[in-house]
Amino acid sequence: MTQPCARTAAAPAVAPASREADTRSADRARSGRARWRLWLMRALAVGGIVGLCLVLWNRIPLHTRMIWKSYRVALVTGAPVLALGDSITFQAAPSHLCGTKVLNSGIPGDQIDDLLARAPMFSRLATPRQVVVAIGVNDARTGHMDIGTWAAKYRTLLGYFPKSALVLVEVNPVDLGNPHYLPVHDRDFIASQNAAIRVLAGETGARVVTAPAASPTMDGLHPDKTGVVLWQQRLAAVACAG
Repeated sequence: MTQPCARTAAAPAVAPASREADTRSADRARSGRARWRLWLMRALAVGGIVGLCLVLWNRIPLHTRMIWKSYRVALVTGAPVLALGDSITFQAAPSHLCGTKVLNSGIPGDQIDDLLARAPMFSRLATPRQVVVAIGVNDARTGHMDIGTWAAKYRTLLGYFPKSALVLVEVNPVDLGNPHYLPVHDRDFIASQNAAIRVLAGETGARVVTAPAASPTMDGLHPDKTGVVLWQQRLAAVACAG
């Protein structure tokens, strides 16, 4: 007669508390992985958006980006002095004038029409105590407008700042002897521009920074380090006088 098989030993029962602890641990692990995946997805999304913005921003012309930056700074800082001009202004305008902060809104390549286009926005964003205008050399290139039209546009520009003290900087001479200079500027027109600036100063009560007979330059047009110092010294001597 066959003997009954010995009963197989039953596996020890797992305590309910231990099962609950394991379940909680697994849930925490899953939750941690889910949070990590969510954080990673968000980081990738933000990185993609930032990268796209940088690509789009760099597709905007530098001239436009510089203009937007000057508007933003004007809105945020409320600098007491606003300097309007071209590459010479951009290069040479000091960070402070007469002990107060300067918003340098010089944009390389600008002409009088460019300043006229931006003046309404500046007049809405801020009311600077002092406005420095140093523009003109790019308007003196071959094929320039007549001096009467140029002076009329300059007068309109000044009218946007009726509550600001005006400092008008005459156009620096160009150095035709510099080997890097391309003779595309009309020196006689520059002389007419400076004469017009002096007339406009008389009409508006503005101060005038007269142009030197010669100015040290890097390329016949833009001042070198010495020229920048001289430009700033001439400006301060007029703008900060009594």
